[in-house]
Amino acid sequence: MKYEGRIRATFLDWISLALVIVGAINWGLVGLGEFAGSNWNLVNLVFGSVPAIEAAVYVVVGLAGLYELYFAYQLYGARTGAEMPERKPTK
Repeated sequence: MKYEGRIRATFLDWISLALVIVGAINWGLVGLGEFAGSNWNLVNLVFGSVPAIEAAVYVVVGLAGLYELYFAYQLYGARTGAEMPERKPTK
């Protein structure tokens, strides 16, 4: 994220946000599936035949969630005007 009087999100910021949203929707479907008595876990339905890939998807979504915590901290600092450590741009 760059802050030059306004907030500018990087490609990584948008990708991690998309992964967190997809993960949240998946967990919502898991909960609704429990009420309906069926399996609505999309990650399990798509990658269930390959447990290693299914586990990797969960890890990547979890890492995206941790990154979003960092991003929220950056947003808070930009909003309050606090000095935030400079982040090097990614290529």
